[in-house]
Amino acid sequence: MYGLDQTANIYTPGADGDFTVLAKSGLVCRLAYIQQGGSDIGGEREDIGSRRRLLWEEAYTMPETAQVEVSSERWNVLQGTLGAVRGPDSSVVYRRCEVVRAI
Repeated sequence: MYGLDQTANIYTPGADGDFTVLAKSGLVCRLAYIQQGGSDIGGEREDIGSRRRLLWEEAYTMPETAQVEVSSERWNVLQGTLGAVRGPDSSVVYRRCEVVRAI
């Protein structure tokens, strides 16, 4: 898919619960702002920098509990937001989920 111009490392929880287990490195992706209400700024101003939509290549299935590192910043995958976007022929074109900045 065009526009996937970033890469991510995907981490899952280790035995201690911290996101230290590297599940996937170099995942081709894009971390994008979520458009709400017809505006890129959207709802609450304090949420602008803390919540994004992650788009990635179709071949990888993201774990429901994961932390994503893009450009040295960590983001937690929001459970229940994983999805696949399909093209006209019903094949998966890319996958997506919402993420929130890890504290």
